Amino acid sequence: MQTRERNREAYVHKGGRTGLLLIHGFTGSPGEMRPLAEHLAQEGYSVTVPILAGHCCTVEEMNRTSYSDWIQSAYNAYTELACSTDRIIVVGHSMGGLIAVYLANRYKVAGVVSVCTPIHFVNWGARLAPVIGLFKPVHTGRSTRNPEVNQYLGGYDAMPLRAVRSLTRLRNIVRDELGSLRTPILVQQARYDMTVRPSSAQYIYDHVGSESKEIRWYERSGHMLPVDVDRKEVWADVLALVRRVERES
Repeated sequence: MQTRERNREAYVHKGGRTGLLLIHGFTGSPGEMRPLAEHLAQEGYSVTVPILAGHCCTVEEMNRTSYSDWIQSAYNAYTELACSTDRIIVVGHSMGGLIAVYLANRYKVAGVVSVCTPIHFVNWGARLAPVIGLFKPVHTGRSTRNPEVNQYLGGYDAMPLRAVRSLTRLRNIVRDELGSLRTPILVQQARYDMTVRPSSAQYIYDHVGSESKEIRWYERSGHMLPVDVDRKEVWADVLALVRRVERES
């Protein structure tokens, strides 16, 4: 059983010359990516899961950060990983998927995995959050996720609404730049995602400029796809992309 404290720890494993940068989601923590990270480490890869700025602390602190801070955290991990590897593949869950595409459009990235990445949100409240956040910075609420998924989480039980405004800006930037992406990409999407509309995955797949692209659907899981019931299939598909990139690089 994972613990909340362990889920809030960054993860680093030094392995082979292929590096995997795994980026967690908005209000999330490294715990949601750690099982995948450990699986990839066992396969001999160098793996890093950083803590994004404002995460694993308090919602008030997160409200004082913006998408540029979150990207900087990921970029710092990228540069450190690049010092000891020949190629880097970036795997991003939810907001982490936005950051993965952002990085790939600007730096040397050999492959991208976009996992339940938001283009369209399910909840109208999420769409209105940038406005609501001007007056109410934090929204409290209880998680409805099942215990099997909850054990891997270390994020917040409240929503930093002011930070959502910055998330929306990041989404807009990445959405408008999808056509510029040339990096091989795997788009992964859960059918029962109640946070991100599954149509987001199809939008990303249809609009990226990459010649090498694939979309994979998972029929039994929700938004926390890397640790949900389809996780073993998700991990296998990530590993398949990594090995394909290695063969072709």
